[in-house]
Amino acid sequence: MSYLISQTFILLLIAALLGMLLGTFLTRITAATSRAALQARLRNAETDARELRAELDVAVTARGACEAERKSLRERLDALETAPDARPIDADQPAPPPKVRPAPADTTVLSAINTGSDESDDLQRIKGIGPKIAGILQELGVRRFEQIAAWTPRDVARVNDHLRFSGRIEREQWVAQAQALLTTGGADS
Repeated sequence: MSYLISQTFILLLIAALLGMLLGTFLTRITAATSRAALQARLRNAETDARELRAELDVAVTARGACEAERKSLRERLDALETAPDARPIDADQPAPPPKVRPAPADTTVLSAINTGSDESDDLQRIKGIGPKIAGILQELGVRRFEQIAAWTPRDVARVNDHLRFSGRIEREQWVAQAQALLTTGGADS
């Protein structure tokens, strides 16, 4: 029995030594791999740091140039602000008349028919005219069915452009509807 105990002890000792050798070997391999990976990361970080330092130097140089240019422009501006007007003033020559720009075409009243009354018709009775469009037409000065019924193609194009609904007036036949409302007496209600 002591033979078996000593043999088992020797085998356990050999297994422990093999385990220690294998553990040491695997630890060294893992450590070497980790060290190589860390060294590669360190080299990459150093390369990035060098590139960033170079970019910083370029940015600092550009900033210095911008500051110098800003300073020179500020000096020129100060000199121009403090300098008297270099152009001679001719007292005999009158000032040029101011230029008058003509009013834009969109502000003209669209074929307005002066009915002599300040009443306005319910433009929403025309199919396709809702509260929003009725408000826009009111702003344009269109308040009565007579005005819409008298629109020319040019007026229709102008209102289409103003409403930003290309072709809506023709598609929904506002002019024909307004004429029909006038003939049936719809403008009175």
